[in-house]
Amino acid sequence: MKMNIKELYEAVRDGRIVSDIDLQREIVYKTDKQQLVIDSIVKGIPLPAFYLWQNDAGILEVLDGKQRIEAIKRFKENDIEYNGLLWKQTPADIQDIINNYPLTIIVCEGTEQQKREIFRRINTLGVPLSAYEVLNGLYNGEYLRGLTAYVSGDRDANKVLGPNSRGRNQYTVLGLLKQLKNFDDIDSYVKANKDNSFAADQRTIARYIKFIADIFDKYTDLQIKFKLAMDYIKDVAIWKQHKKEINTEIAKFLKSDAAKILNKEKEYRNIIYHIVNGISVDSKRLFNEDDRLALMRQEQEQNGKYQCKDCKQWFFPEELTIDHIKAWSLGGRTELSNAQFLCRPCNSKKGNR
Repeated sequence: MKMNIKELYEAVRDGRIVSDIDLQREIVYKTDKQQLVIDSIVKGIPLPAFYLWQNDAGILEVLDGKQRIEAIKRFKENDIEYNGLLWKQTPADIQDIINNYPLTIIVCEGTEQQKREIFRRINTLGVPLSAYEVLNGLYNGEYLRGLTAYVSGDRDANKVLGPNSRGRNQYTVLGLLKQLKNFDDIDSYVKANKDNSFAADQRTIARYIKFIADIFDKYTDLQIKFKLAMDYIKDVAIWKQHKKEINTEIAKFLKSDAAKILNKEKEYRNIIYHIVNGISVDSKRLFNEDDRLALMRQEQEQNGKYQCKDCKQWFFPEELTIDHIKAWSLGGRTELSNAQFLCRPCNSKKGNR
């Protein structure tokens, strides 16, 4: 069936097309997404097909497209703005573009069972575009072609990022570049660089990907390992000398109960710090419940509370952590003589000082 926006809206307004049927979900598009529907229409970007069902009374029921219809209806009825303007304020030439925008309409009919089966298949067989597929559709150009060539052809990128699927690795690299270059938004960055070469960004990111590939045996916790690469890129030579021990100790930590409790990034840093600096550490990593009770017996108690040694505020025992006075990664022992109570905020900001 051929229909444009004006004809669709009038059919909805007059009740010849209805979307309020028992199969349909509630309106879920937020206003910004409804405005994006209008923007797609104005810019001539194709909308997905609308599936309608013709009932026994000749009325067309919406099987798929309710959210887009609601966006069109709200704009035409001056309920939402596009580019800061209501429909009645929109210039006539833009109104004409919207009204005459051609739609793909597919009309189905048959039994109630067939109706429900068509609805089920429409809503289960479709595969949404991945974040990168959307990005590539909007800004395909020299930059994204270079990015794809990099993740496909670079040995270290292949090693660290692993198998690619629907642009997952490209989008991962863009996320790492965002972290490294501190730009605000991936979409805006790619749009601005659409026709530029990826070569400069490849040189930037490849150093850090190579660092990860050279140091680590496994590439889970990629965000943490990328932060380490950002902070310690100049120390790669000494880290490589201790590669085996670094990976052994990280693997041991990940299998321990401590991994369920401690901040993983902070602990990676602690482990590597004591290894590269040749510091002998206590094999006992954490204080246990017996240590907690023993420390409580040593400390002054006030109305069931104990004092944080840093901020000097008073807390109930469950609000306090047992901290190493001398950091474990600096060789501090996990024993009462090296233990103190810290509240969680003070413990988080302490680090290895």
